[in-house]
Amino acid sequence: MSKKVRLMFAYHDFLRGGKYFAARKILNLLSNKKISLGLDDDSWEVEQLAYELDLKVSYSRNYSGANVYL
Repeated sequence: MSKKVRLMFAYHDFLRGGKYFAARKILNLLSNKKISLGLDDDSWEVEQLAYELDLKVSYSRNYSGANVYL
């Protein structure tokens, strides 16, 4: 299964779980192919999902933010 399809399934799972901000971040990742994450809980969940799907994650120099690339 491709990474985009798995991201769509994760998007639906987040919606069913009531995690609307995390679902919105996944939708932005799918449309823009890149997303910037901060230090909030929703960003952390999306970052963990990115590691599970083996997406490229890069960090800022002081680790206060991350970029995820599709």
